[in-house]
Amino acid sequence: MKSEALRNIRTMRQVKTSLNVARNQRLKTTNSLSKTRDEVEYLESLTDRPLEQVLEKERRRFAAQEALINKSRQRVLRAREKLAATINKNRALMELRHELQQRRRVGEESASQTSNNGEVKLPAGENSFNHVELRY
Repeated sequence: MKSEALRNIRTMRQVKTSLNVARNQRLKTTNSLSKTRDEVEYLESLTDRPLEQVLEKERRRFAAQEALINKSRQRVLRAREKLAATINKNRALMELRHELQQRRRVGEESASQTSNNGEVKLPAGENSFNHVELRY
């Protein structure tokens, strides 16, 4: 039994995919064994339509798929940007509302707790709000 030391571990570059394995395999049938090399090359070169037309059609199809993928990615990006703008606007509004509410509290208490020099004295913990943080 072989050792499983680190020198025997294969990396991803050394591992062949099943597609690569299947691509290199040729089944040995009676028909394939009786053909000459020239006959095999000639038969492999034949196509039902000119090969360039088929390949060009496939290139156009692939380019169309790539364009659709890029368009879809752009739509997702625009939707994310719109959502981020809405979230940022809502955060700014919440910060402003907290600030205004804090000023209102300070203003209400300043009438009852104003010192001789005009400073406002708040009880401990009065400035702190219960913060709810939303992360997206």
